[in-house]
Amino acid sequence: MGFTPEQESIVESFIGANDIPGAAVAIVRGDQIIAEGGFGIADVAKEAPATEHTIWPICSITKSFTGVSAMQLVESGKLRLDEPVQTYLPGFRVKDEAASRRMTTRLLLRHNSGMGRTGHQDRTREEAVNPYPTRETLVNALDSAELQSAPGEAFSYCNEGFATVGHTIETVAGVPLEEYFKSKILDPVGMSDTSIDFMDWKNGADRTYAYSKGDAGPFDSGERHGEYIVVRLNDDYQTFLSTGGIVSSVHDLALYQIASMAYEDSPLGLTAGSLDHMQDVQFPFGDTGWGYGLGYWVFWSGSTKVIGHSGGLPGISTYSMMIPSEKTGVVVFTNRGDRRAFFLAEELMNTVRGQVWRDSTSEPLPYETRYPTPSADDLSEYAGRYEFRAGIADVEAGDGGVVITTPSRLDGPPVSIVTTQVGPDSFMSRDQGMSIPFVRDDSGRVVRFLNGGYSYERV
Repeated sequence: MGFTPEQESIVESFIGANDIPGAAVAIVRGDQIIAEGGFGIADVAKEAPATEHTIWPICSITKSFTGVSAMQLVESGKLRLDEPVQTYLPGFRVKDEAASRRMTTRLLLRHNSGMGRTGHQDRTREEAVNPYPTRETLVNALDSAELQSAPGEAFSYCNEGFATVGHTIETVAGVPLEEYFKSKILDPVGMSDTSIDFMDWKNGADRTYAYSKGDAGPFDSGERHGEYIVVRLNDDYQTFLSTGGIVSSVHDLALYQIASMAYEDSPLGLTAGSLDHMQDVQFPFGDTGWGYGLGYWVFWSGSTKVIGHSGGLPGISTYSMMIPSEKTGVVVFTNRGDRRAFFLAEELMNTVRGQVWRDSTSEPLPYETRYPTPSADDLSEYAGRYEFRAGIADVEAGDGGVVITTPSRLDGPPVSIVTTQVGPDSFMSRDQGMSIPFVRDDSGRVVRFLNGGYSYERV
């Protein structure tokens, strides 16, 4: 079928408005890819166009592959999600040894272990030589990690936790994670463009580059393609393969979406119950019914469940969005960071099946809460200045929630996050429905909030 003129206009407007060199998009309906292709440029220096087979780091879309692998091992009786991680990895521990014994694979898969981002992945990204050359060395290094909250208490995005699950999978399966992904997912689904090694992307003939403008900080490679900074991404990303290391094309991700929504006979070899379990809320965001599954964000459009996952590295923004009950999906890859491919995926989904949530992505998402609307006095205890690794964030009382002004976590400009309070100390962003909890100390004082896995400490 190909893209409609409306869809082409939406993509071209998005990449133009956001100064993105190139994008690739695929749309799934039923068990078919109904449209796929590239827009703009994947390699600015060579003026090479993006195509449906151009290779991109898919970043955190990888997390659902880890969830699939875990559920495959659950179905084979080799893994139990609620068994302590130490049952499978006796050497696993964080600084709090009692908390270590309480951590399970399920808590890690739903970003609810209490660790959040421990700083280990940041070192891997920013240092020339990977300080944790294997997943085992990373797991052993977590004994220095301090918890942001008690296990099971708060949502905090944790790549180190997913890397730990990756090591659990290869330990239980008895084969390297790379081999497991290839033999149990990539080959059965027919994902011939896809690889588990960043070097296959970097050496590929049809590949994108990661681009930035302005200041790319420690990710500036020193190379320039026209007016764009070429972002430096590590050669060795194998330690964090299970959290964001797969490289692929939109064509292959569309095939993966089809397999993920095939409840009767999925090439992934999972029963409908296991697929649904992954794609259902495992950690709720307040009382909204929205939350996180096992490698998926879970939203609702009325009574229709929408699942998906973002992916972001400096210079890259990706999104995979699906409506399983309608067997409809959209895959979006772009080669600029902090450009929220989620919004483009949503706009395209609207053209395929009708409006998902809103007339414009500038409007708030229509999640609902019965939590009492907080007053300015209620919100005053959260207001103040908070520090994290990229600088100072300011929190102010807003209308029904707090407003957070913070430096970008990657390579973009400062952002303003408008939230709604959806539970005790629990807030959600109105633009993308992300969870932002506040944490108290033993005296009851608010001492930090958690955003994107980072701990913002009150100053």
